Amino acid sequence: MFRICVYTFVSKFTVMQLTIQTHTSPLVDEFAEKMATLNLIAYASDAATQMEFDSLEELHESVKRAMELCMSAEIPIKGNFHRVYKSSADGIVYDWKLSLLAYRLVCLSGKPSNPSVARLIIQLIKNEHLNHF
Repeated sequence: MFRICVYTFVSKFTVMQLTIQTHTSPLVDEFAEKMATLNLIAYASDAATQMEFDSLEELHESVKRAMELCMSAEIPIKGNFHRVYKSSADGIVYDWKLSLLAYRLVCLSGKPSNPSVARLIIQLIKNEHLNHF
């Protein structure tokens, strides 16, 4: 990974700009990547099972909406969502490892016509802690 820092110095007679590039080792990059995935504790497929999603399409759309929510709120995708590959009877399939926040957002982002999703949303709204927003 390269990091570029640009410093600008202004004096009475001149403007000088200094650019510094630093490079981290692949080992440091790998360590940082592993640290970012420590809080990924659940799979999106587990959320689909819990919320009784009716198809893979509903799951994929829920993950997409959850990511859009994070981006809109300026919450980083990295550290909350990580695509992984799993083997199954159908071959290699992809899933998502999720942080607790991402897991909950995926659960809430299912189809409103899904009774489990509707009940969860209504339960959250009824919760007295959310009545103060």
